[in-house]
Amino acid sequence: MAFDISFDPTFKHTPWIDAVDRVAAGGDNGFNIRFQHLEADLGTVGSRFTAVSEALNSLATTAEVARSVNIAAVLSTVGTAGWEISQAGEASKPSDAEEAQGAVAVLLPASGVITGFRAFGTCSGTGKLKVDLVRRKLTGGAEKNVVQIVAQPDQVFPPERTPAPADALIDPEASYFIHAHTDGAAMEDTMVLTGFQVRYKETH
Repeated sequence: MAFDISFDPTFKHTPWIDAVDRVAAGGDNGFNIRFQHLEADLGTVGSRFTAVSEALNSLATTAEVARSVNIAAVLSTVGTAGWEISQAGEASKPSDAEEAQGAVAVLLPASGVITGFRAFGTCSGTGKLKVDLVRRKLTGGAEKNVVQIVAQPDQVFPPERTPAPADALIDPEASYFIHAHTDGAAMEDTMVLTGFQVRYKETH
């Protein structure tokens, strides 16, 4: 990227000659005019540094870095029906329950855009498995679903989902978490979550 920042000095030193030149404050070859040229050049150099700094700062503030965060399926119970997490790194619907509901926190940067959300696991039987990426203001208030994944029974888990542009911008005044819950499951249904992934572009 070209910034087209240049500097043309105005001060050019003409050497004095012993026993020829008379050192004086005034005149075309005096101290005053030479130092005035130096002062003007230093001012120009200062303004060029300011321009360079602004250009670099502008470039830095718009830089985007693609990142992803992987989250283990260690779901805390929400309500009265939680997920079974006795198997390290997995969350399973209890075999003696028709429903399960839980949440896990997601750590995101203060500035950026969410570009994708994915859940990993299996779902078999008659019910659906819904996994939501949710945000909520730190001051409280209603939750907002950023993007949802719905796993249908006896089908391959859905691919990555992308949030709507209006919901993709990371809110520095909100917390983010994943909410996983069954929908219409039977007791004999098998539902297992093995992890989650959130992709985003962090801005600086």
